[in-house]
Amino acid sequence: MTQQEAIASGQVQMVVGTHAIFQEQVQFNGLALVIIDEQHRFGVHQRLALWEKGQQQGFHPHQLIMTATPIPRTLAMTAYADLDTSVIDELPPGVPPVTTVAIPDTRRPEIINRVRNACTTEDRQAYWVCTLIEESDLLEAQAAEATWEELKLALPELNIGLVHGRMKPAEKQAVMQRFKQGEMHLLVATTVIEVGSMFLTPA
Repeated sequence: MTQQEAIASGQVQMVVGTHAIFQEQVQFNGLALVIIDEQHRFGVHQRLALWEKGQQQGFHPHQLIMTATPIPRTLAMTAYADLDTSVIDELPPGVPPVTTVAIPDTRRPEIINRVRNACTTEDRQAYWVCTLIEESDLLEAQAAEATWEELKLALPELNIGLVHGRMKPAEKQAVMQRFKQGEMHLLVATTVIEVGSMFLTPA
């Protein structure tokens, strides 16, 4: 029995999937609940497609939508339509609070020194997240590769890694694994680390 057949027969009672489960060939046996994580990554018609899969069998699936960045349509529905909201305003037990501070680039040496102290004196790890992979003449933004070279010169006592979206998956995984195991003090990265990264030690 294939996975699709197991889902259609009801043998599989919970399905975790990507956009693939919206496809017409994926059928459910009594779809009762749809949980959509990161709602803004899915189109309206894609979400409706799942709801209709349940309707075809006489069900009206409940929908739970999770997002930290609600789209305008969802905001409007909370005000004018029948959409209940719940707010998660607490961190899981044991997770320290996060303090966010905006600091101008003119204080860059101070930030580098703070990273040095955190990684050496406090035995912590740190991310240095950049907008771009390479420097651009069009955008005034930090590039990961140039920042990595700069920080290696400024912090020779630290083991500094680099990860970005152009690296091969195996290379990215190897770097992230070394960072997770504590072999690196500082990881210079693009926003690629937003997906699948859950390390509690970086300060």
